[in-house]
Formats: sequence, C-alpha cells, structure tokens
Amino acid sequence: MIIVDATQLVIPQIIKHAIDTLNSGSFDNRTLFLQCSFILLAGLAMAGLRYGWRNLLMGSARDVEKGIRDDLFRHILNLDMAYYDKVQTGDIMAHATSDINHIRMAFGFGLIVLVDTILLGGATLAIMLWTNPKLTALAVIPMPFLIVVTKILGKKMHAFHKTAQESFSQLTELVRESFFGIRIIKVFNFETIAGHKVNIASTDYFKKNLKRAFITALLKPMLGLFFNLSTLVVIFYGGFLVMKHLITPGELVAFLQYLGILAWPVIAIGWMTNLFQRGMASLKRVNLLLDSRPDVSSPENARILSKVDGSIVFKDVSFSYNKDKAILSDINLKIRKGTSIGISGPPGSGKTSLVQLIPRLYNITKGKILIDGIDLDTMDLDFLRQNIALMPQEAILFSGTIKENILMGQDMGKNRLDRIITACSLKDTLEKMPAGLDTIVGERGITLSGGQKQRIALARTLMLQKPIIILDDPISQMDTHTAARVISQMNRMNLSSTFIIISHRISALASCDTIYIFKNGRIDHFGSHEELIQTSRFYKDSYLVQQFEEEHNA
Repeated sequence: MIIVDATQLVIPQIIKHAIDTLNSGSFDNRTLFLQCSFILLAGLAMAGLRYGWRNLLMGSARDVEKGIRDDLFRHILNLDMAYYDKVQTGDIMAHATSDINHIRMAFGFGLIVLVDTILLGGATLAIMLWTNPKLTALAVIPMPFLIVVTKILGKKMHAFHKTAQESFSQLTELVRESFFGIRIIKVFNFETIAGHKVNIASTDYFKKNLKRAFITALLKPMLGLFFNLSTLVVIFYGGFLVMKHLITPGELVAFLQYLGILAWPVIAIGWMTNLFQRGMASLKRVNLLLDSRPDVSSPENARILSKVDGSIVFKDVSFSYNKDKAILSDINLKIRKGTSIGISGPPGSGKTSLVQLIPRLYNITKGKILIDGIDLDTMDLDFLRQNIALMPQEAILFSGTIKENILMGQDMGKNRLDRIITACSLKDTLEKMPAGLDTIVGERGITLSGGQKQRIALARTLMLQKPIIILDDPISQMDTHTAARVISQMNRMNLSSTFIIISHRISALASCDTIYIFKNGRIDHFGSHEELIQTSRFYKDSYLVQQFEEEHNA
C-alpha cells in the first residue's frame, strides 16, 4: 500500500513536468514517449501491487470472519438451556450472519481506508503545502465543516444501524418460525395471518434501514459538495497565481491532481465512518453474546470418576425456572444402580424438569443430587453427560439418513445395531422403505410419522450404552400395538443400566421396580405397579381407562 501510494504521488509530478516543458516549447516525441511510458509502467505496477494488498488484507478479513464465526458457534454450543429459554433463535442467527459480515467489512475495507487516509492523505497534503501553502490553506477551508458533519452523521448512523440489526433479528425469527410451522399454517389456513406478521416486521426493518440509508445518502453528496468547493477555490485563486507568474501552469495542474488524490481519503472518511460505525455496533452485539456465561458449568478441580455405576440420590431437591414459582419442591428419592424407575403424573407436575436435573441441563435451586455418592455440582460436566443418555419428549432428528440419526457419527457393530432396530420395532418399517437405513429423513424428519421419529430417537438413545438411561415419554406418539411391542422388547434386553422412564401409559411403567407419581412438583405416591393400583387414585384411574382403550382397540 505504501509503494502504491508513493507511485500515485509521483504521477502528478510527471504531468507537471510535461505541461511545463510543453509550455516552454521544448517538447519532443522522445520526451513524450518516455513520460507516457513511465506513467503506463507506474499504472501497471500500481494495479499489480493493489491486487496483491487487496488479496492479503481482504484474505485476513475473511480469516477474522471465519475465526469469529467458529468461536461464536463453539460458544453457543457451550451455553446452557436457561440461556436458550430467554433468547430467540433469529437473534443468534443475525449475530452469526449479518453482524459478522459487518465486522469483516470494518476490519477489511475499514482498515484499507484508514491506512489510505493517513498515508495517502497525509503525504498529499504535505506535497500541496510544499507547492503553495496559501493555496493549500484556501483549498482545505471546507474540511473542518466536513469533519463536524461526518461526526454528527456518524453518531446517527451508529444508532440507526443498531436498531436496524435488532429489527433484522426479529424478522429472521418470524421467518424461521413460519417455515418451521409451515404445515400448521397450511392446515389452519393461516397464510394471511403469518404473511401479515412478517409484513409488519419487514416494514419495520425497511423503515429503520431507510433511516440508515438516508444518512449514508446525505453524507456522500455533502462530501462531493465540499470537494467541488475546494476545486473552485483552487482554479480561481490558482489561475490568478498563474497569470501573475507566481506558479507555473504545470504546478497548477499538478495541484489539481493532488486535490483529486486528496478527494479519495476525504470522501473515504465518510465511507470509513459508515463501515466502522456498522462494525462497532455489530461487534458490541456479538460481544454481548460472547460475554454471556452459562449458569451450568464444570467447577474448578472437577471430579472425574473411574466408573459410573448409576445410583442416584435426590436430597431435599427444589427447582424453579424463575424465582416466582417452584416447579419441584423437597424431592427425596433413591435410585439403586441397575434398577428401573417409572415416573408418571398429571401434565405440569415437574416430571421432565426432574430428569433434566440429572445431566445438569439446569442447576437445582436447593438441595443435592448425588451419583454414586458424589455431588453433581463437583463433577466434570462433560464426564457427567458422557455417562447419561437422555431421550427428550420431542423426537428431534437431523437432516440425513436414518442410520446417521441413530449412530450420530459413532462406530457401532452391525449386530448391536440390528438388535436395537428390532427392540425399537423398526425392522418392519425399514423393510418397507426402498433405501432402508439409508433413507433420507428430510429436515427435522419431516418425511416420517411421529411414531417413526420417536422410535428412531429411542434407538439413538439405546445405542449409546450409558450407565444411566432416561426416556422422557418415549412411546407417546406410537399406536397401542407398536408401543406394546417396544416395551416388551426393551424388557427383554435386560439392560444393566439404571433406567428411568417417564410416561403417561401405565403399560410402559408396569414392569419398573419402583414407580413415582408426581403432583404439583412433589412426590404424591410411590411403589410397585400392584401397590399403586391400591394406593394411588390417579394411577388406578389411568390404568383402568387405558386398559379399556386397549381392549376396545384390540
């Protein structure tokens, strides 16, 4: 960049010499050829070098962009569930796309403009002062006004960009939700409502972007106006100096050339201001995300056990998502290693919240949870989760094949895979598919039924062979006969793991060693299947209703 800028400053001197030589009448073909050749060579050198530094600097900017995006994604993966309960997906997507692009532009083009402004602008101004200080002083009279205007408009641009990016986040989230729920929109004929909501968000983003564009559009003409005023002053006063023979015509032309060179750094101030203001606003938004810390994390000197047997103890455990309402209160229970535990109860009684505390997806509010006698809060978080397999209520599948969704990149033996497929009642389903295990499931498993997705998610969980296996409502979307087969097959597997299953279907819990009935965040009853039929009204009623439904559907 220094060589390019220096070469650019030499060319006006060649033009000055050529015009003065021409004015003196001593210009010949040889001189013309030499000076034109020099200008051509300088132009070619500048083009080649400019290509080089643009590659280097813009390549570095792309490296910065990649580094920030990688760091941001890793950081997002390390945040806990509580963070995602508060933040919209669209906001995170805006950080990972639009905001990082603005940072890259500020680092790449912004740095180029900054260096050009300092080096080229400073050197050009020095040469102009050396040529004629008074003419230079008159030429730069508009510059202070330009700096003031740029500063005022720059502040407004920063504020407008911040609000525009926030609006972009909201628009992104609305569009994401619309695509995610497209089938609901189609079924209930909500196209007009969804379109209206997106239109409102799009109009808001448009208006806020228009404010930002208005500042940018205002800045460029004002820069041009100040430059034209400077040119007018130079031609008027410079022409007067030429007529008085105080400067040569070549010096006036060279001065105008330098003024033209100075125009780029001056005009670039506005562009640089725009880039930096956008970049700084975006950087603040990204840093706000990067500075967020998970509430759930590994403690210092975290413990890693040589082996996890799978015994679990809850001691006076209470939990709430916020301080206003307790989801769980004073939970005390002991789960021996290798036993199977069933959990049931009315919706909203805290069943899912309970099992999410075991892999520390959330921190407990009060009490202790022990695994093999060790407090969870003292254990290494990665080690803890490596020893727990949790199947959530929602069967989430990734774009890819059925096999990829079951194995998730792990190398498992074919015999075990076949046993798990049989246990999850997937064998007949796969045989009906032309590609079998290699069938593409589509985005979020859209090509499959709810029961099929649930069985694939169950197979993925059982394949992990963890000491602790937790299944949260694993058969809710399966028909009665399929659910019965799955439960029967799982009972035959003789799993040595500690097994916890949440279900509203009594048939899924009947074979468990102990069944806990939750009500209003507390343990209401517990015991074996036979005991609960005698002691728990909820359990008995659920059992009789489901038994009647099964007999009726048989």
